[in-house]
Amino acid sequence: MSAGARPVRGAPGPLTDITLPLGGDGVRVGARLGEGTLSEVYRGTQLSLGRAVAVKVLKASVTPGSPLGRRFEREGALLATLAHQNIPQVIDAGRTAEGRPFLVIELVEGTTLAALREGGAPMATDVATLVALKVARALEFAHLRGIVHRDVKPGNVLISRRGEVKLADFGLALDTRDGADDRLGVVGTPAYMSPEQVLGDQMDFRSDIFSFGIVLYEALTGRRPFEEDPARTVMQKIRLDRYVSPRRLRPDVPTTLERILSRCLEKNPAYRYPSTGSLCDDLNEHLARRGLISHEARLVGYLRERGVVDDREMRDALGPMAAEWSKAPPKYHPMREVVAGQAASVFVALAALATLDAARGREQDPTTWIGPRPPGAPGTGQLRVLARPWAEVLVDGTVVDTTPMSRAIALAPGQHFVRLRNPAFITEDRAVQVTAGETVWIDVDLRAAREGASAR
Repeated sequence: MSAGARPVRGAPGPLTDITLPLGGDGVRVGARLGEGTLSEVYRGTQLSLGRAVAVKVLKASVTPGSPLGRRFEREGALLATLAHQNIPQVIDAGRTAEGRPFLVIELVEGTTLAALREGGAPMATDVATLVALKVARALEFAHLRGIVHRDVKPGNVLISRRGEVKLADFGLALDTRDGADDRLGVVGTPAYMSPEQVLGDQMDFRSDIFSFGIVLYEALTGRRPFEEDPARTVMQKIRLDRYVSPRRLRPDVPTTLERILSRCLEKNPAYRYPSTGSLCDDLNEHLARRGLISHEARLVGYLRERGVVDDREMRDALGPMAAEWSKAPPKYHPMREVVAGQAASVFVALAALATLDAARGREQDPTTWIGPRPPGAPGTGQLRVLARPWAEVLVDGTVVDTTPMSRAIALAPGQHFVRLRNPAFITEDRAVQVTAGETVWIDVDLRAAREGASAR
């Protein structure tokens, strides 16, 4: 923070077209860009470097020495510790001639997720996941440093014209490292709060994960999972109600994203992701399977589709890639290396199966088959699995599917070994006896298993 207040060249009052003190020549303040709960944001020019910046100034209605005013000043010091590509960087801080604190921050030229979502249409699933991954990385970086954002919402997700994504506005952030008593009470945006945030309970990083889940759900489906109605407030629904499965609203939402959302939106924080890094891993794995060439290029291509950038801006942002994306702003672009690697793996697997089949001989008794059989295979029984909150299902050592599963698993008659695996819970192993033409059910609550183990 700059020490003390330095005089401002220009008349006091509205900040437009005055110069704020910064380093040698200061910052020339231009047009007003918007406002938040505590502050107003202006476009500015850092005169020493001639670069565009954002100037965030405490509102005149907020007393600088009040708890909210002091929190605004703390934001600058907090941002200075968060040097990350998905968080706007603070350049300097100071006070106007009237004593109002201000921050000079990196300017992200583009739009917000809220503006991109105006009209209520859902986003392309790959684009929504791309944006979500960048936000999750920003949260992971903050959480590892003991900082809880507490106001994750679409309006605080900035998307630049060059395909960058940044999580902004740490004005309400809680720094769990300083041990100070937070006296702001219930803070945040009601529609994006976690259940513990609604109740004013003690919060940690898992509160941000719940809010993140609401943002991703809204981007994928076009609506929030908890909407206020005459019977219940949104805060009551967040605490007590279940949400509609995203695939019921939009069947093309991948099941992997549905599982990710289910973990983020658990009412009990203990059942959410055990770390934000685990959330990032799942999002990254999902995107890796899509084979995108460039995250930034896909985002810029999507912004062009939506009219946020034009052809010239896209060429400026992507350079040689612009022509490719202007011809085909497609759903997905597979990576040749990934496809080649997968093809090689398939070849190896097929060769191994052929060798095994030859060793077994063609006259093998079909009832001795290990593992799942093709659906509808004659002489088989069925296995159906329910697992809460979710589990990866292995049968006889083979990964079959991940719950919730829409299909039954066909198995040869006889005994089979089933493993239900979820990294956040104790692995459940079962032996099942399958009979031709009959269905065997496994219904397991992995959470209860963990609670029972804890009690012991």
